[in-house]
Amino acid sequence: MRMSTQMPGVVSIASLLAIFAPVVLFAPASAAPIAPASTMCMARELDFTATELRLFKDPDSGKHYWYMIYDVVNNTGQDQRFAPRIDLLIDDGSLVRQGEGVPSTVTKQLKEFLGNELLEDQFEILGEVLQGKAHAKSGLVIFPAADLTPTELTVFVQGLSRETEKTTNPTTGAQVTLRKAARLDYLVAGDPQAIGTVTYPVVNREWIFR
Repeated sequence: MRMSTQMPGVVSIASLLAIFAPVVLFAPASAAPIAPASTMCMARELDFTATELRLFKDPDSGKHYWYMIYDVVNNTGQDQRFAPRIDLLIDDGSLVRQGEGVPSTVTKQLKEFLGNELLEDQFEILGEVLQGKAHAKSGLVIFPAADLTPTELTVFVQGLSRETEKTTNPTTGAQVTLRKAARLDYLVAGDPQAIGTVTYPVVNREWIFR
């Protein structure tokens, strides 16, 4: 049901992704941002570029949180409404939604630490993305990090494209609609460090239907 190119060092999570990402559209180079695949289909996507993953420790509660920053540019030719759904898949199979269990105080602390006045949280970024680089939006994504042992993390970003694909559920036989999403795979080597200067790189970026 799912086509994919298996990557070295991302073996165990590949089987889990078969559940959440049934169809892979294409796999661009890891160093390149997720950009529109205009030669692959007629649909146009918002240009999406994400940073490395980082770990933050709340000094008040002592709890940890994964976070990343992304930029969205609208080069589709018309203004687009942006309401992203961003999920984190952990290598134990659990799925966490952006902002779920994240106190507003943590969001405020991170925004102050990053010092970017244009950075928007998951609620502030909702709305129209006007055309052109001058109207680009920068978003802050935060996930709770209850367990610091995972070494493979995957972020799914839905809402960059209106493209869908219909398929049949192999278990129930029902017709289901899959939505195009960006997928980012991260590796966390060694013990994660909760300081802003340590980053965990993107090792794979691609478009999928899920």
